[in-house]
Amino acid sequence: MSNIGVNKEFHDFGKYIQVVAILTIVSITTGMAGFIAMIFIFIAMRSLKRANYTLNNSSLHEFRSKYIKGFISRICGMIILIIGGVNLALFFFIPTSIPIYISLSIPIILIISGIVFIYVGVAAEMKAWKNLKLFFENNFRMFPVNISEEAIEGCEKLKKGALLSSLWFLIVPVIIGFIYQVKGYFMLATLNKLSTNDAPESTELQSDLYKPQLIKDPERKINFCPNCGTKLSELGNFCALCGSAIS
Repeated sequence: MSNIGVNKEFHDFGKYIQVVAILTIVSITTGMAGFIAMIFIFIAMRSLKRANYTLNNSSLHEFRSKYIKGFISRICGMIILIIGGVNLALFFFIPTSIPIYISLSIPIILIISGIVFIYVGVAAEMKAWKNLKLFFENNFRMFPVNISEEAIEGCEKLKKGALLSSLWFLIVPVIIGFIYQVKGYFMLATLNKLSTNDAPESTELQSDLYKPQLIKDPERKINFCPNCGTKLSELGNFCALCGSAIS
């Protein structure tokens, strides 16, 4: 893939992230929009994966890897948490012959395990956004200055938003986290302003070409007399014609 191809992949990434930002806002009214937004996030990451075939950048690779691991961990945590909650509800509403310490301990363990999985996933997502931010910081010159700055700030807001949104038991942090996430997505979406026809500025260092230099040879003999111009032999330190010293 050429540099122009890399530019196009980042353009597409920004385009898909913009859709994610809009769907995240719509998710306030319908949960289906949030589900679709997640699908577009993975479509956007596919663009980064293709770009990384050329760039081979560890930060981009870590971003995708940690985000996927975080997503899986949170999904597993939610499922375990729901199962634990259902079991706890059954304990209070449906009589059972199983000893109380067993009946009560199982749902509690499931609930605690689910919460742990969720927060492990949140931590992984925060690290993912940190890795993407690190990529834009280390490759600042690949993109126009305003786009690089917006992308860096967007990753930072998404990182903070992931943390605040995980505090589901506190209303204000959740609202602030949601705003951070929406704003972060829109800032990251500025990548869709990249021209798909122009290659990004290369960040590879170029070494100076070797320039041959003339080497002065102290042993080199003078062929002509500096005084009268007579051709000299290699023997003696004086001109045979005028007697001038040959230095």
